Parts: sequence; structure tokens; C-alpha cells
Amino acid sequence: MGIWIGIIAFAIHLYQSDSSIQTAAKDSVAFLQTKVSQLVSPNSKSSASDDHDSTGNYTWTSNSATVYIELDNQVLYNATMNAINSWNNTGAFTFKIVNSKKNANIIIKAMNDDSTNAAGLTSTSYNPISHHLLKAVVKLNEYYLLNQWFGYDNQRITNTVEHELGHAIGLSHTKEVSVMYPEGSYYTIQPKDISNVKQLYEENNQSSSSSNNAA
Repeated sequence: MGIWIGIIAFAIHLYQSDSSIQTAAKDSVAFLQTKVSQLVSPNSKSSASDDHDSTGNYTWTSNSATVYIELDNQVLYNATMNAINSWNNTGAFTFKIVNSKKNANIIIKAMNDDSTNAAGLTSTSYNPISHHLLKAVVKLNEYYLLNQWFGYDNQRITNTVEHELGHAIGLSHTKEVSVMYPEGSYYTIQPKDISNVKQLYEENNQSSSSSNNAA
């Protein structure tokens, strides 16, 4: 019994004195998940309100992330490429396309589901201690986006992808004119969205730096 107490005491001392061990422990902690979506009314072309929670402003460790595109439909693929290029051109965040799903931070895929009124859905996994994102999956709902009755032209589909990518990098919904407006996909990336991403990642970097210095 005395031996085990000694081992536990040594382990606690080692954890408290070694910042690299603390970081590893944070990275291995069980992650939490959240889902956010952009909604349309399943019965009309008008938009419905979005009652889903935001991502809580969790961020990646830096303002870049790898993306794997798992889309067969050319319309959705083209819209995704346009959305990625639009975000990359802002200079606020960089998406890097990879050919391996295993190496991707973010996966973009399609779904076809009329049981939900979500035109797009983003699921994120994050570390509750470091508040860093671990994984994100963006789903584009073909049932709405490719159905002419719902009025989604190429620009609105691109706006939808931009919106979901915004969630995938930590942005929340807003009722202002913004790509993160929760209804209808009528807005593309706005100057305010760009400044919000820059501010979010500046604050994240400062917070991470303070945590490392404290350790």
C-alpha cells in the first residue's frame, strides 16, 4: 500500500512540474461535441429560425486547418471550392485541401435528409480544457440545396458552405448582416466576419500563450 501511495505522489509531482505532460494530458482528455446548422423551412422557400446553439467560439490551434472534400456532386463540389477560396482570400483563415481523410481536420460531405430542416450541418469535437477544436464534419443537405423548389442557386449554395465553414473554425451565429446569419444563406462573407475571425484567433493565441507561460 505504501509503495502505491509513493507512486501516486510521484506522478502528481511529475504532472505539476512538467508542462509537456500537462499538455499531453489536455490533448488526451475526452472531447465534447456540438452541432450547429443553417435551416430552411421544409414547406416553403422561406427560411426558418435557427434554435441551435453556437459552437461556443472554440478555435483551432492556429488560423489554418486541413480539409478533405468527400463530394460526388459537381454543383456541391464547385460551391465548396468557391467557399474555400473565398475564405482563403480574406487572409483571416487558411483552408488547406488534403487527399487523405485521416489527415484532415475538417471533412466536407453530403447528406440527403428530409427529416431535418437543415440545409447545412456542422459537427465539431473540441477539447473542453484547452478549448481547441479537434475535428469538424460539415454536411451539405442535397435534399434542399439541389432541389430547385427551395430556390438555392449557385451563390446561395456557396454561401451555405461559407456559413458552415465559419462554424467549423469557431464562428457563432449573429443576427447582423453576416455570412453567419442563421437563416436563408443570403449573405456571403462580410468585412465584419473577417474581423471577427482575426479577433477570435488573436484572442485564442494570447490565451494559449498565457497558459503556456503559467505552466
